[in-house]
Amino acid sequence: MTTHEDQQLDEVIERLTIKYPTVAPAEIADIVRQTYRHFAEANVRDFVPLLVEHHVQDELGTRTGRIPPIPM
Repeated sequence: MTTHEDQQLDEVIERLTIKYPTVAPAEIADIVRQTYRHFAEANVRDFVPLLVEHHVQDELGTRTGRIPPIPM
């Protein structure tokens, strides 16, 4: 992981923590890091943080019974 990707993932965690206040921040961080590992072999790195965020939102939506997140 590059420093830039690290920073982007921290921003993803921050946004998701705000968006899903009923989920523990540590749990969100764990899910983001696990999801990120699925993209470890991706050749094009530019969109990995965005893809991670979308996958985590899908998972959190499912885990919270599709309760909509707080609008930003």
